[in-house]
Amino acid sequence: SLDTVGPMTRTARDAALIMNVIAGYDFRDPSSANMPDEDFTAALGQSISGLRIGIPDEFFYDIIDPEVAEAMCVATGMMGELGATVERVSIPVLNHSLAISSTILIAEAAEVHTENLRDRPQDIGADVRGRLQTGALTSARDYLKAQRARTEFNNQMAEVMERYDILVAPTSAIGAPKINQTHIEIGGRQENALSLMSRLTRPFNICGFPTATIPSGFTSAGLPIGMQIAGRPFEDATVLQVADAYEQATDWHTRRPPV
Repeated sequence: SLDTVGPMTRTARDAALIMNVIAGYDFRDPSSANMPDEDFTAALGQSISGLRIGIPDEFFYDIIDPEVAEAMCVATGMMGELGATVERVSIPVLNHSLAISSTILIAEAAEVHTENLRDRPQDIGADVRGRLQTGALTSARDYLKAQRARTEFNNQMAEVMERYDILVAPTSAIGAPKINQTHIEIGGRQENALSLMSRLTRPFNICGFPTATIPSGFTSAGLPIGMQIAGRPFEDATVLQVADAYEQATDWHTRRPPV
């Protein structure tokens, strides 16, 4: 129930073009929403002046590389220069996102991969295998509690979006780690690299907000930093409008780190 579909492209404009092709109602899919067809390129190039953009106080900056935090400060400042109203917003429910997401994610993944875990455990990486085994032990009670918490989470996030058109946050708490790098030091503590790469996308995944991640800088090591732009359900076009406006004002998406 946390699965999502979305294009991977070099620019927001390309993503909008792909969305025009892949978006639409499918009567064969019970989870498909019967929404009117939309041109996702229509708002590209339009000013974001007047849009209300919120920067969450909670969760996203609890554990973060200072270089990523600095890049986000510069990026959100740029959005203000482009005419948007940018302000900080308190969303305490964000602090529950990891607990909700983790319980649902591992339980559902364990169910999907029951046969693989039983018949081909050697073909599954140790880290993934461990999570699937934990998911198989998740009780129905805990799963239902997480789904109820998810409903309340979604309700509170919907209330926030009555006041904001867009929420902006770092995509990852760190720049891209090296292959096989398991831990990263932040604030004098060793943190799990895999967890840091995925934790910040959990909140918008839980509530199903359309979200785009775009380049917003590089670390001193030359590794990319991402910014995620989230909007209200079915307002993908606004998300793409903001992403495109930022790309037109910067050149991060055109730079390529040395390989």
